[in-house]
Amino acid sequence: MKRNIEEAKRALSEKPLFATSAERFLILNELKSSYKDMPQPMRFSRVLGSLLSRVSTPLEEYDLIVGRCVDRELSAEEESAFQAYVKHPDYPARHLFYSSGHGTYSWELLVKRGIVGLREMAKEHLTCARDEDARVFLQAIIEIYDAILAYVRRYALAAQEKGMGEVARNLETIATGAPDGFASALQLLWIVTMINCAYISENPTLTVGRLDQILYPLYRADLERGVLTREQAKDYITDYYCKHNLIMGRGEHQVGDEQNSTTFHRIANFDAPQYLLLAGTTADGALAVNELTELFAECIEPSFKNPVVVVRYVKGMDRAAPTLWSTLTARALSSASLMFYNDANVISAYRRLGLPKEDAARYEHFGCNWCSSGDRSAWMQSAPKSVEYGVYRTPEEKAELDIPFMRVNATHGWAEDFMIVFRTLAQRPEGSVTIEDFYKLFFGRMEEFIDRKLSILSHDLEVRRRRPSALLSFGDCFLEESLKHAECFTAGATYHFELQAFQMFATVVDCFIAVDQLVMTEKKLTLSRLLAATEADFEGYPDVLALCRRADKYGMDTPLSNRHAERISHTASNLVIEKSRPYFEKQRLFLIPCMQSDTWHLKYGEDFGATPDGRRAHTPFSQNTRPNNGVCVNGLTGMFNSMLHLPHDGLVSGALNLDIDPKQFAGESGHTLFSALLAAYFNAGGLHAQVSAVGVEELLDAQKDPQSHRDLRVRVTGYSGVFVDLCERLQNDVIERLK
Repeated sequence: MKRNIEEAKRALSEKPLFATSAERFLILNELKSSYKDMPQPMRFSRVLGSLLSRVSTPLEEYDLIVGRCVDRELSAEEESAFQAYVKHPDYPARHLFYSSGHGTYSWELLVKRGIVGLREMAKEHLTCARDEDARVFLQAIIEIYDAILAYVRRYALAAQEKGMGEVARNLETIATGAPDGFASALQLLWIVTMINCAYISENPTLTVGRLDQILYPLYRADLERGVLTREQAKDYITDYYCKHNLIMGRGEHQVGDEQNSTTFHRIANFDAPQYLLLAGTTADGALAVNELTELFAECIEPSFKNPVVVVRYVKGMDRAAPTLWSTLTARALSSASLMFYNDANVISAYRRLGLPKEDAARYEHFGCNWCSSGDRSAWMQSAPKSVEYGVYRTPEEKAELDIPFMRVNATHGWAEDFMIVFRTLAQRPEGSVTIEDFYKLFFGRMEEFIDRKLSILSHDLEVRRRRPSALLSFGDCFLEESLKHAECFTAGATYHFELQAFQMFATVVDCFIAVDQLVMTEKKLTLSRLLAATEADFEGYPDVLALCRRADKYGMDTPLSNRHAERISHTASNLVIEKSRPYFEKQRLFLIPCMQSDTWHLKYGEDFGATPDGRRAHTPFSQNTRPNNGVCVNGLTGMFNSMLHLPHDGLVSGALNLDIDPKQFAGESGHTLFSALLAAYFNAGGLHAQVSAVGVEELLDAQKDPQSHRDLRVRVTGYSGVFVDLCERLQNDVIERLK
């Protein structure tokens, strides 16, 4: 496996910045205006079929799992054509190959039936299709299956010609029926994943499923038949991991740009994470850990970016599966591509939203910092707006629904709402305002916004459902709901959800604390003076700035900070859940209560003025659920204690970038301490953690000498990055998180 791993590491660190999926671009450029007289599903199937019939089938003699694409720098002539291609009105990613990522597929069904079996299902449903849209939808899916099977057969022939008999056999197996063992199933899963991530969806961000659960029966059967050993299974898993990294580009997609990042136009999967889930609970609520869970954990390669391994932690898992827990925490200390969720918290939040227990337990991480309720739920934002408008929206409907997407109430998130409330209340007579007035106006704005958002989403969903079979994505071919109902998932899923994020949470909490402590309780400042100092970016108010910075902060684990963090987080999550309930009962539509900001805390903070917590103008806000940088004076224990005041059943997602200095947890004793600390946090009800264990000195050295640190990985937000490929602003933010 050494050659496989080294190749993947080189791809992550040495691939040219402007490498492009050349075959994808050249073929789609020829086809971009083809089949325009056909309905979108048939046009999509024809273009995809042509693409898969023409791309090459590259192989290396050390491949155990096959499926590669050709990434290279373009010639000057090709580059000129590429620039015209991405600006062309018929550019496929804008109107045809819309993303079928930021979600998951019915992977268990795929492994059970194979593509051939899914094709039979589609043909059966075709005989009773209710209308022409549904017939076209299913016919196009059948064509896509045929195109994939032909592609697999071409790969099998190439493997046979190269003397790779076992690889060829696995490919022939999935080209003619369902997988017959662990290796052929993993091969099938990768082929489907690769086609979507390398050839179709720009920013695919695909969840590849609970593979330790899905593949375990085949793994056990292979062991019992004597056709597979534990070590051979690890080799297959390792190569599967390697393949995920070969199809990536370099740079970072939220803060990066065309000058310092590959971009999704060049390589569709360039910086997209794929999420692989481990552990969690079974259908009857038992701990879902088996030997395959351990193998997937053991194979995590510290230098890889993908797949991001998402551990569904079950209370007491550290004691029930100590070897697994030790392996996972050791990998977390060496890999930035590992995250943990508290199973009970997520399931409880989904139950409160109205989902039955079975569907709540199907949750999967689906992108950046969010969990969805698995393969029966569709993200409202994932719909292809440009195609929708042309298919089933009148000009009047377009005008009504074509508003800027509302993730938060104001331009810069809930911190701006706090400042709006602050300015309003500061106009009242001194001494007449209480902290209750701040809460009332702040959550009044939030309530008004959520009502408006749900109303618009509800109408949007009604419009989609008027012609639910008029659109087709690649993901529809591998979703049981889409096949069963012959409907595009963005219209026909059982559940539809949108994110309702509380952005810059710590900044907002610290603003409430500052006002309460300095004005209401200690009476060291008046409301008008605090506002004047804040509006002046504290210039001329050094005494006020000092007071604001000395005030309690979320993360310090003080009674005041914990009280405000608890009240704000519980009130916000309750509001989202209660407002969603009528829409869930009527349309199975709901908002997911979460805390996230990705890297927008940098961009929003750069545009925004000072805040009364002592944050200066044009500096970053807080990120996701973590406290503001530098405030956790009581260490990790104090930070964890503070975060335990967040609702244990009211947040579906809330990422914690857990940045630690590896020196604190060095050696066997350090690993034992870290394992115990993390388990204690989750056993007490902690929601989430994603670990980045790199010291400040090493990061500063990497800024000075990038070439000597090309293998240095850090956590960005819901994905990891090669530190030296991040822009300076993002590098500095990662460093500040450790100070």
